[in-house]
Formats: sequence, C-alpha cells, structure tokens
Amino acid sequence: PLPTRIYKLFSGQNLATLRGHTGEVVTNEFNRDGTTVITGSFDSTIKLWDIRTCSCIATLSGHTAELSACRYNFSCNMIASSSLDNTAKLWDVRRTDSCHHTVTGHTDEVLDVSFDLVGRRLATASSDCSACIWDTNNGELMTAMIGHTGEVSKVFWEPAGHHLLTASRDCTSMFWDTDTGECLQILNKHIDHVFSAEISYLGDMILTASKDNTCCVWRQSKKD
Repeated sequence: PLPTRIYKLFSGQNLATLRGHTGEVVTNEFNRDGTTVITGSFDSTIKLWDIRTCSCIATLSGHTAELSACRYNFSCNMIASSSLDNTAKLWDVRRTDSCHHTVTGHTDEVLDVSFDLVGRRLATASSDCSACIWDTNNGELMTAMIGHTGEVSKVFWEPAGHHLLTASRDCTSMFWDTDTGECLQILNKHIDHVFSAEISYLGDMILTASKDNTCCVWRQSKKD
C-alpha cells in the first residue's frame, strides 16, 4: 500500500504514516480541529483517517476512475470528491456507507471541487472547459460558467460567496457572478496554463499561479 505521512510542522518529524491506498495519493485535507484527515487516491477511493490512532475510519467507494480532489465543507460534516470519471460526489461524514449525491452533468474529467462558506453550494472544475455550481441538498445544477477555451483546473470561492474564480489551461483566470454565470473579468497576463487561483480573505486581491513559472497578484480597481 502507498502511504500518506504526517509531519510535525517545525521539526519535520514524521508523526504518522497512513497506509491503505493501493494507488497514488493525490489529494488530502485536515478537518478543522486536526483530528481527522481525508485522502483521495488513484485507486478511486477516499479514506477518512483518525489522526490520534492512525487508523482508517472509513473508505468511501463509488467513483470508477482516479480521484482528482477531495474537500471538507466548513462544518466538516460533508465531503466532496471529484474524479476522472466525469463526476463529483457528496458524502455525509456521519453516514459513510453510501454516497449522499452524485453530481453528473460534466462531459469530461472533473478536476476540482470547492464548497462555499456555508456549504450550500459546490463548485466544480472540468476538462470540458466549464465550471459549474451545484445545490448540495439535492445535487442539482444551479449555475454554469461557460467561457474558457481550455480545461478548468481550479475553482475558488470569494469569501462572500457572490463570485467564483477559475483557473484554466487557456492561460487565463476568470472572475464570475455566481448567480448569473456571467464572466465579469478575464485575467490574461499569463502565457501558459494557469494551475491555481485564489482570492484573499478580504476579497480585494487575487493570486494566480501558472506553468509559465510565474505568479501574478491582481488588485481590484477602486471605483469612482
């Protein structure tokens, strides 16, 4: 089995090794109090681990291809996962024996997932050049963001939840209205694939990272 390792922050001491996946572990995330961690693997599963005992609490099975991302919501009572099987899934941490909802609608690999702050909406990024927002209560599509000409690699929520940021292979990052799906701004200074994009906590700055070996910081223009 291929392991996940946990290290002490400043000393670099290996505190624990989590073994159980049979494929590459490509994504992981702590819950808010640091007592559990989720891992997603190329073996098509998500595992939930108790850090105190270094034991696997649950294995979430249902995807039919490699995992690309897994995330907790803010309350850490729900997990979202994305996969190269063109779907995302929602899992209830209290009932890990089955998937809560399967999000279908993308026509190519789903590469990233992100909950809004209150956990009512889930954003997905896909190789089909789109990003979508889904209702976490029923898994239904709420808004589709169409405009990129290459795969969408990352999605990131503005803290207030009114806007979504996307990063794409088309060398751009786009800023979207989450209610209408309208693209409000295109950030296009990179000359290669934009892998990642984030918005500051105050919502006044954007950071993008690209395969062109650069990161760009963007500041919102003041309105007259």
